[in-house]
Amino acid sequence: MALPARIAAALGRHPDDLTEEDLQRAVDNRIPEGVDLDWKKDFYDAKEAGKKELAKDVAAMANSAGGLLVIGVDDGKQDHAHALAPAEPVPGRGEEWIRSVIANWIQPVVPNVGVRSLQSADEGKIYWLLTVPPSTQAPHAVAAPGNDYHFRVHVRHGTTTRTLAESEIAQRYRDRFHAAATDVDRLQDVFTAGLRHLTSHLTTEVPAGGNRISWYPVWVSLTAVPAVRGDYPLTNQEERNAALDRFAKLAYQAVTHHMKPNHPALVGRRQVRFEGVPTGQLHQDGSSYAALPLNVQGDPGHDSAPKRLYHRELELELVSQVQVAAAWAAEAGGAGDIILSAALHRFDDDRIPLRLIASESVFQHGPAGPISESPAQTTANLAALVADKHEAVSAAYVLVADLLADMGTHQPYVLTPDGSLRLDRLDGHRQALTGWDLQQAR
Repeated sequence: MALPARIAAALGRHPDDLTEEDLQRAVDNRIPEGVDLDWKKDFYDAKEAGKKELAKDVAAMANSAGGLLVIGVDDGKQDHAHALAPAEPVPGRGEEWIRSVIANWIQPVVPNVGVRSLQSADEGKIYWLLTVPPSTQAPHAVAAPGNDYHFRVHVRHGTTTRTLAESEIAQRYRDRFHAAATDVDRLQDVFTAGLRHLTSHLTTEVPAGGNRISWYPVWVSLTAVPAVRGDYPLTNQEERNAALDRFAKLAYQAVTHHMKPNHPALVGRRQVRFEGVPTGQLHQDGSSYAALPLNVQGDPGHDSAPKRLYHRELELELVSQVQVAAAWAAEAGGAGDIILSAALHRFDDDRIPLRLIASESVFQHGPAGPISESPAQTTANLAALVADKHEAVSAAYVLVADLLADMGTHQPYVLTPDGSLRLDRLDGHRQALTGWDLQQAR
């Protein structure tokens, strides 16, 4: 989960990894509260006032920069960590109760709030740590369930929380809608630059003569833009090389390893480029464009028949592309939702039809026709994509289904909407999967 870097720097490690020793160190060092950090001595009351206070604290952070709420550390009314104050768990008011309050008292719901308890050395006592990511759906209002006409919007203001005036709320809504429009513009910019880079790579003459289009005439690309932009240093050769090395390691964790880039890292303004299989661009803000070639084969029995494109390969490649795009966005510090746009590109004669084939072993294929001309687009939660490969499969399913529908095929052959892979339909290609449990065959 992307949180303000100041927190990890101040506390010594990411909030997900904090220990009681780290909290004691915060007390010893008198770590101050801030817009992104709130020390609270006592757990929230079970009555309406306590629920409202919890909702207000979470919403205020989501409406600001995101941050960390620590329950069980006394600030001594001095706005800094003053003393440890763990408490015994309150029956009926654990993680489920916290999440219920957040879900029912905040509109719209703040997604991906982290809730975990931390055991104290004082036997039986605990702390609560709530990590709140910055939100792209702000402003989040606090209101009692069923009372939509009486709500307040809160933000963190230094070490305190304040209520926004009506004019400020209106401006926050304008900012949200402007941000959505900006995301679409950014997506188009990244796509245009990436396609230009891919086209240049394929049309550049090779030493043997000709160009690479005869080798790889059909490609699938994925453009990704996180709603909350990151800031990865990509201003010199050393930083670009380090970024490409890191990206290669992320690629090895995907369902297939086909997204591993070739070296060297190529220069680009606030970006690193790579060519070959795959070809793409990684941007400083966590956006990316990456394209992979698809295997187009002739019909072995009919030279004049349309060439074949196996959409099983398209499906698996898109899963890997989604996984690696999300991993890069998170690595760069992106957060919130991520917009994903998949497109097919044909660089030879696009008037020559292709025939989609589901599998070599079964007679399932679509009609012969041109590739889809319109990109497929979806939005997913970045943290979920990074944490769970099934979420990546579900996102890829939506993209593949739209592309296939444009080409006359009803649905994907290997991917399922619930995030599973039909491994029994991979024939002899299971060994291509490098990041999936092969015992999960359906």
